[in-house]
Amino acid sequence: MSKHQIIADGTSLHGRSIRAALDLLEESQSRRPTMAEIAELVGVPAKDLHRIFPDDRSVLVAAAEQALVWLIDSSVKAVVQVDPDDSVAQFIALGETYIDWASANPSQFRLLQDERVLNAKATPQLSRYIDSMVDLMIRTLERARDAGRLKPDENIPLMALSSHAFVIGLGRMIVEGRLHDTLPDVPCFSAARIAKLALRDFVHRAARGSVPVRGSGNQNIPA
Repeated sequence: MSKHQIIADGTSLHGRSIRAALDLLEESQSRRPTMAEIAELVGVPAKDLHRIFPDDRSVLVAAAEQALVWLIDSSVKAVVQVDPDDSVAQFIALGETYIDWASANPSQFRLLQDERVLNAKATPQLSRYIDSMVDLMIRTLERARDAGRLKPDENIPLMALSSHAFVIGLGRMIVEGRLHDTLPDVPCFSAARIAKLALRDFVHRAARGSVPVRGSGNQNIPA
């Protein structure tokens, strides 16, 4: 069993400590839990916890790493299940995977998005995963450009940034329970489903806007 499988299993002291830290973070929101608090919740002496983690920050780094490993693995799997010739659908699959992840893991989402608790981008152990996700987005957009779905001179890094910011915003609205306020006429839809509708609309509008209009407009990408 790999380190990440052991962590995800949650039965080892390592995994239980991560779960406890996330539970405490959920209660306190932006206050980092202390080692004493984590040890008390797990039910072990603090010295036992210190044998695994040097400090409270290292517990949160391990929790964030677990979340990022799961997210990247799921993203890659989602992309390969889509038609390799449909790069726009692949890009949507990336966003939908993030939405599903945020919906299922609100504590991990908050951890990675709140720099007051943990600056993931400034942590080398975590930044490599974040860079991998950005690279995957950029490669997918580059394939869309090369296939004629985007303008030849499209600013791919900027498009990746705006898309990333949009899907993080959707994730935050899901976690904060605010998505149903935006579409009150569809209360039967889950927050994740509403977010995916918004994501598809955003991506298709961006793709349409990027392709030069020629003749009768047959370059439009179907929704």
